[in-house]
Amino acid sequence: MKEIYLIDGYNVINYWQEFKDIREKDLEHARDLLAHQLSEFVAFHGCDGTLVYDAMDVPGGEETEWIGPLRVVYTAEHETADSWIERAAYQMARRGDCRLFVVTSDKAEQDMVLGSGGLRISAREFRAIYGKTKQQIAEGVARLPGSLGRRELGGRIEDSVARHLEALRRR
Repeated sequence: MKEIYLIDGYNVINYWQEFKDIREKDLEHARDLLAHQLSEFVAFHGCDGTLVYDAMDVPGGEETEWIGPLRVVYTAEHETADSWIERAAYQMARRGDCRLFVVTSDKAEQDMVLGSGGLRISAREFRAIYGKTKQQIAEGVARLPGSLGRRELGGRIEDSVARHLEALRRR
């Protein structure tokens, strides 16, 4: 069964300590950093992920962009991320063909998600899940053949090709 994550972007940025200084100086940079981190998470787990940001005070309609496999949604004018996520969660949970996780520390939103059949993960809990994912990625890279924790060419090509290249180098 496909796993889907709906993430309240500003909620996570406000709860994760590593964003504290960044968000005060450059909120756009904090958004970009979170999106790239979540893109890595989604790619590693092979799940669907949507990161949602309030744009309720910005004139215009909803905008969507993709950062790798992660969909990033900026809500339409006068729409909160909470309302966007609640509507999407309700629609997805009713289909019944996925396991839906909503990442937010907003209690009212958590209650609504649970009521519609989704599962909730607080921003703090998701930080721990993300940390474990980063560790799994690092361990996987370290286990690559010929790897010293780096992605060297020698660990990614066949032995016969490596011998041929070495012979050329020694000429």
